[in-house]
Amino acid sequence: MMGGGAGAVLALDIGGTKIAAAIGDAGGELRRWRTRPTEAERGAERVLESAIALANEVLWEERVSGGDVRAIGVSTMGLTRVDRVDLAPNVPGWADLAIPAVIGKAFPALPLAFGNDVKLAALAELTWGALADVACGVYLNLGTGVAAALVVDGRVVEGAHGAAGEIGYWLTDGSATPRMAANGAAPTEESLGGRGVARRTGALFGQPVEVAELIARAEDDQRAEALLQQVWDQIATLAANLAIVCDPQVLALGGGYVRSDRFPIDAIARLVARAVPYPPEVVRARFAGDASLHGAVAVALRDCLGGASPRAGAAEGRSSRQ
Repeated sequence: MMGGGAGAVLALDIGGTKIAAAIGDAGGELRRWRTRPTEAERGAERVLESAIALANEVLWEERVSGGDVRAIGVSTMGLTRVDRVDLAPNVPGWADLAIPAVIGKAFPALPLAFGNDVKLAALAELTWGALADVACGVYLNLGTGVAAALVVDGRVVEGAHGAAGEIGYWLTDGSATPRMAANGAAPTEESLGGRGVARRTGALFGQPVEVAELIARAEDDQRAEALLQQVWDQIATLAANLAIVCDPQVLALGGGYVRSDRFPIDAIARLVARAVPYPPEVVRARFAGDASLHGAVAVALRDCLGGASPRAGAAEGRSSRQ
């Protein structure tokens, strides 16, 4: 457990399933870690209010104990702009939020840095985890959201619009589907992401269940086992195709799914070894389902305090006040 003091930052991760806040240090270690459900059905403004309240709780505890918090890093769904959020379908109304202004008003004394949750997860793995010292690597997030981030020469690749790696929008069967990006839909995420799998289980069992429950049911329910195996096979194919496109040295798998002991990383690695001309090493991300929170620490340290920069630094964060 690290102690308080110079260089500490407040980290906030707002995800489609949960919100997390913690205090982080220059080594990527966390303390005062707190979480609460996102409850997306409440709508965007309530979710953001809840996130700010959780962050305030953590900040208050740290300051009462004498800790010196110097910046805040925020990891969020989608692509955060000054006055809106692009590509964030999981929380109703999230696209209409001006996140930097709202959080800046809530924490006026702290410089603020923010970024996309998956790209910041990759930044955490690049700074302290499975992609450290890797010239070309890929982070693949598997959970409520499905997305990837490409790391090249110490940087997380942004793309022309900040949307590099948004593979949730890939077409699921190689052909046009009724709902695609132009309709606000992400076909692959809607099939393999947490809510997509819940819809599939709803069709099977008459009510939706989360992936963790599907995994538990699969131990003695053949229908659950068959569906789970189908999901794992589709994820393995996704990973292989991604490795073919990017040609990484290391493919790091993270997100909520990877927390499970039954996550089939060895089977995915075997398919990747057969399918990819130059197979990468397939590994679990160091931070598994919590990489985005560590990434919020990394981007605050890098953009606000000038520390924890991998090589030349990554490109995905944006600092609103310095």
